[in-house]
Amino acid sequence: MKILIRVFMMAFLLVGCTIDDHKDSPDPDETSLIKVGDRLPSFSVDMITGEGRGVFSTLRLTGRTVIVFFHTSCSDCQRELPKLNDYYLSHRDENGFQMVAIAREEQQESIAAFWQEHHLAIPYSPQPDRRIYSLFATQTIPRAYLCSADGIVQWMGIEKFTMGD
Repeated sequence: MKILIRVFMMAFLLVGCTIDDHKDSPDPDETSLIKVGDRLPSFSVDMITGEGRGVFSTLRLTGRTVIVFFHTSCSDCQRELPKLNDYYLSHRDENGFQMVAIAREEQQESIAAFWQEHHLAIPYSPQPDRRIYSLFATQTIPRAYLCSADGIVQWMGIEKFTMGD
């Protein structure tokens, strides 16, 4: 499991961008309601997959699970989603692996257009509000959580990048 966490962290962090350490940026600890070692909150969402529609539920975890929060107009999310998609494609056939990208305040139409334009395969859940997101944090996206089959957060990533070469 430790090796998988390291691989996931590398996939999420290695992009040639630098982390924004500006003083006006919120401290992730102040905006996070769920931290490493915490149990996932109970929720279920409808999701759109390559095969149609499905349901993602924290009550039915089957193995290593990745939960991503995003919005397609967020530039940081736009940079991270293709890398997360690569991670999804390389692990989706592993026994018990699950991944869902949950939109924060976004409709299905804009997500579908972005997914098609960027050839993304990650199952996603349009959320017109912050109902699910507010179980995890008060602000800052993208966010990613790597969780065990028993619903415990093993790793989390909160990214805010500056533009870099």
